[in-house]
Amino acid sequence: MREQPVLRHLLQMETEAAALVDDAQAEADRRLAEGEKQNRRRYDERYGREAASIDAEYAQKRAEAQAAYQRELDAYRESLQGMICHGDRFSALVTAALSRSGLPVKEP
Repeated sequence: MREQPVLRHLLQMETEAAALVDDAQAEADRRLAEGEKQNRRRYDERYGREAASIDAEYAQKRAEAQAAYQRELDAYRESLQGMICHGDRFSALVTAALSRSGLPVKEP
């Protein structure tokens, strides 16, 4: 009957081994979760910095483009104001051209 104490001892060893495996699995899961949490935090920090940098660069380039557009628009408006308008001469020229074409023209 020596077999019963040996079997009990083996069953106890198996139970302890299963508990060790469970503990090891729990520890591995905890470490993985902690590693994933740290990696996510690092990713979020870096992504935030990169996104902020890209947003700032975009805002700067947009402001520069708007300023350049405004300068060009202002220069164009200024050049238009500097032009001499000969409305009467233009009307006379158009009237003469239409008269030569044989189309009826109403005089103003």
